[in-house]
Amino acid sequence: METTRREFLKESLAALGFLALPGGWLFAAPPGWKPKGMPNLVFGVISDTHLRTAVKGNGHGAHWPDKYFEAALRYFKEQEVDAVVHCGDMAHRGQTREMEFHAEAWKRVFGGVENGPVKLFVTGNHDVDGSGYGDFVKNRYPDPAERAKYVLATDMAANWGRIWGEKYEPVWHKEVKGYHFIGRNWGTSLQDIAEGLKTLPGESRAPVFYLQHRRPLAASRKMLLPLRNVLAFFGHNHWSASNWNVISLYKGNLPVVQVPSCEPRGCAALADCKEIAQMKPIKTERTGKGRQGYVVRVYDDMLVIERREFGAGGSLGADWVMPLGKFNPHPFSKEELKKVIGDPQFRTGAKLTVEISNAETQSRREGENENSASPRLCVKIPLADGNPDSRVYAYEVVAVGDEGAQRLFKAVYAAGVNLGMGHEPNGGVTTLDIPKSELPPGKTLTIAARPLSSLGTSGKAIVAEWKIGKDASE
Repeated sequence: METTRREFLKESLAALGFLALPGGWLFAAPPGWKPKGMPNLVFGVISDTHLRTAVKGNGHGAHWPDKYFEAALRYFKEQEVDAVVHCGDMAHRGQTREMEFHAEAWKRVFGGVENGPVKLFVTGNHDVDGSGYGDFVKNRYPDPAERAKYVLATDMAANWGRIWGEKYEPVWHKEVKGYHFIGRNWGTSLQDIAEGLKTLPGESRAPVFYLQHRRPLAASRKMLLPLRNVLAFFGHNHWSASNWNVISLYKGNLPVVQVPSCEPRGCAALADCKEIAQMKPIKTERTGKGRQGYVVRVYDDMLVIERREFGAGGSLGADWVMPLGKFNPHPFSKEELKKVIGDPQFRTGAKLTVEISNAETQSRREGENENSASPRLCVKIPLADGNPDSRVYAYEVVAVGDEGAQRLFKAVYAAGVNLGMGHEPNGGVTTLDIPKSELPPGKTLTIAARPLSSLGTSGKAIVAEWKIGKDASE
């Protein structure tokens, strides 16, 4: 007996072995872990704002406004945060004026740099040397005296003190409402970290927060391991916080959270999920240019991390919750997170739309060769928001030709995945264009799309059939 197309699809959707989990929970934590009462501490977290001055004729672009940094500060103020964390790369090319943009935004929101929440700022590579542009500041300011006026790192301590009204230290230790923060500025030594950690009090159940710009390397992570309930934040990579893989563990015990970018260009990095990456999903501009950050609320027995988009606004999905104490396995391990991320689902009655698209328009949209003349099959996938506790991250698409024919696998990131929920473009409809040359042979195609989370958990597929007409096949 010949295998039918729908049986092919069933086999195909099971081929990659994704874990489908029932239901979903309000918080990304073991069931039952929900905060009670008011938090003891609330702080905002952003990174990589990369404000820069206008420079004509050098190929580096124009001034990047501080509107998103200011938007983040205004949201933090609404949430009545006790402190604001910035994990570095404020001054895009290490220029004093670029750091001043940040201070001016702070003054507009809080009335002065001496006002408002506690500033928990660390510098990054761009703040110190304008990294990414080689000798940019040296070439722009060849005279040492001029360079001293305009470049932060010529006298970081003096410039920092003038701009922010506080002392600049390689490693600082600040206490906010009884909770301890250790910050490491760019370029400081391991010895500086060791000395800074010595200033912490003895064993305590309260979490300790460690901040630096780049992911802590093995040597510094080993220093942190003995600390109880330490949580490290770092930026640099510009990964989108819609991806749950920004949480990682060192030695199964030290949770490290990457902080997304809040720069004007937008945070759109979506990689580093083994289950998703093996399908090589298509990334388009429609994923959205999110300007993102966190609000962290600390309670007696847990901390809750809210993921926020500061452009159009909105939540990036379920909060991350980490119960405090010793757990084996750790609540932020991938195995545990997969149990609580839930499975994104289409709404009841959701349908795929399949049609032949205009080749020239579609190729231009996907950044492909504009001279391509072959027609494409356009698959329009409705937003999989049927499970409100699990946000869709990507879609797996399988196409099967006439009975016995080959199968085609494709994947595409969900439209608007970097934006706040409810702000997805075109109602969240994701479009996948498949060149006709890649389609399985036959006059009838059966096409299925299945929603995936960023950890590879999956929901139920929806299916459509497409009969290739005479005009379309010629």
